[in-house]
Amino acid sequence: MVWLLGDSGYPQRPWLMTPILDATSGSINSVYNEKHMRARVVIENTFSRMKNRWRCLHKDRVLHYRPLKCSKIILACSVLHNLMIDFGIEALDEDMGLDENINEDTEGSYIEEEATSDLIRGRILRDQLVRRLQ
Repeated sequence: MVWLLGDSGYPQRPWLMTPILDATSGSINSVYNEKHMRARVVIENTFSRMKNRWRCLHKDRVLHYRPLKCSKIILACSVLHNLMIDFGIEALDEDMGLDENINEDTEGSYIEEEATSDLIRGRILRDQLVRRLQ
């Protein structure tokens, strides 16, 4: 099974795993949160490097195309990114950074009308995942 990983600004869904709020230190919930955080850091660092290399992925932080076309653009950029790594082709100066005026902290900014059944199913799936860590 595959899930997307989101921060605490997103509601829990069956297809989106989010951190467990107020997890007690040393508990299995905190172990889940630690693993979740480590995975998200890798993903976010990869996205950041790809946005620096492929500016079309960063444009205005919105989708300018339909999701299917966006997924093809992201896949093409990912393939090219991996080829550049394999062949030792250096990226542009990654220290240049992205537009400093853009606030990268999206936590808490996601607003969605909550679908109760999705929330419940998502929490049940997350609880099952947490129990697997024991």
